[in-house]
Amino acid sequence: MKVYLNGQEMKYKEGGYEYVFIKPYQKYIEDKVDRPQGQMILQMYDNGVQIRTLITRKEVNTIINRNVAVDEVNRKIYILEPDTQYIREEDGSVRIIE
Repeated sequence: MKVYLNGQEMKYKEGGYEYVFIKPYQKYIEDKVDRPQGQMILQMYDNGVQIRTLITRKEVNTIINRNVAVDEVNRKIYILEPDTQYIREEDGSVRIIE
C-alpha cells in the first residue's frame, strides 16, 4: 500500500502514526464520506487545522493544511505552526525546539 502525506510518499507503518498538534485544540468535527473508490475522512479543528484523507484499496492520501514533521522512530506526525522550529535527528526522530 502506498501512503502519501502532503504530496510526499512516506513509509507505510502498521498501526499508523499519531498526530501531535503544536497548537492545542478544544473541539473538532469529523465527517466520513463513502465513495465507490474509497472513503474520504474530513477533520476540522478549532485551532485552524484541517485534515483530509482519502483511503482506497491501493493508497492512503492525507493533506494537512500546515507544514508537518514526520518522526519515523516514534511514529508521530507533528502538525507545525508557522513559527515552530525543530531538529531532525540522524536516526529519523524529530525534536521540537521550544
